Formats: sequence, C-alpha cells, structure tokens
Amino acid sequence: MEEKKEEGEAEIHEHGPEHWFSKWERQCLAEAEREEPSEEEVDQNQEKLWHLFQNSATAVAQLYKDRVCHQQGLSLWSPFQNAATAVTNLYKESVDAHKRSFDLGIQIGHQRRNKDVLAWVKKRRRTIRREELISFLCGKAPPPRTSRAAPKLTVMSPNRPPSSDTESSVETDLQPFFVSCCCCFFFFWGGA
Repeated sequence: MEEKKEEGEAEIHEHGPEHWFSKWERQCLAEAEREEPSEEEVDQNQEKLWHLFQNSATAVAQLYKDRVCHQQGLSLWSPFQNAATAVTNLYKESVDAHKRSFDLGIQIGHQRRNKDVLAWVKKRRRTIRREELISFLCGKAPPPRTSRAAPKLTVMSPNRPPSSDTESSVETDLQPFFVSCCCCFFFFWGGA
C-alpha cells in the first residue's frame, strides 16, 4: 500500500513544474527566488541618518549655548561653522538616502512583479489569452467568458496554406505573436 503511494508521489513529482522546466529555466527561477533586498543596508542608512541628526542637534545646541561666550567677547565663528557643517552633512546624506530608498523601492517592485509573472508561468499554461494578460498586469479579475463568440477575423499565416477549416481564428494564428509581445514587454519594461 505504501509502495503505491510512493510511486504515485514520484509520478506527480516527475510531472511537476520542476520536471517541466529545462535545467537553465530552473537555474533562472532559483536565482530569481534568491534575490532579496538587503535589510542590513536599510538599517545602516537609518543608523547613519540618526547619527548625523544627533551631530547636527548637538552642534546647534552648542551654538545656542555659546552665545553667552559671545557676550563675553569670544567669537561664535567656530561653533557656527561646526553647526553649519553638521546640518549640511545631514542634508546631503538625507538626499542620498532618499534616492537610495527610491531606487530600492523600484528594485523591490521589479522583483515582486517578476515573482508574480514567474508564479503565473509556473502554472504550465501553453497559451496566454489577451484578457488574462491585461487583467494580470492591471491586477484585476479577467472578465467572465461568455458563451456567444465574437465575430472571428481570419488571418492567414504566410507559412500555412489556406485551409477549409473555419475554426482557425486570430488567436490561433497570432498566438506566437501574443507570447512574443508578452516576453518583449517584460524584457523591455522589466529592465531590472
């Protein structure tokens, strides 16, 4: 009894997504699943900004405190210079941190989109309907399929002789076109 169960599981595993993809495709999928943004980098950026803020606050507080020294004839130039330098460094690092955060957000968005598309591809579907692609990209449910068919436009492939079969449709003839457009779209706009 257990042997039959193990054979059934082995057969399911043999025909699972891992068996369906080529070795190169499995390597690409594994690499895409490993790519994660570094939490350590985010923490370092926050720590650096906090440290610069503390330096700026200390320098400004010292400038305020040293105003008493100015009344005694001492120069405020050095405390002012320290405060100005600290605040300038804080500003520059804040701008850089903002840019890094923005870039990291774009990177995370690309990774999430790629993971969603890869999960969709793993469903082992041979064709992708236009409605499915549009609904997937827009994050909406595809429209319900109606029983009445829309008028079909027959497009002849240059490689295919004219057939008397009336069931050939635009979807059949243009399926490779739709798939290649989908791939080009993700390649061109994916850019990650």
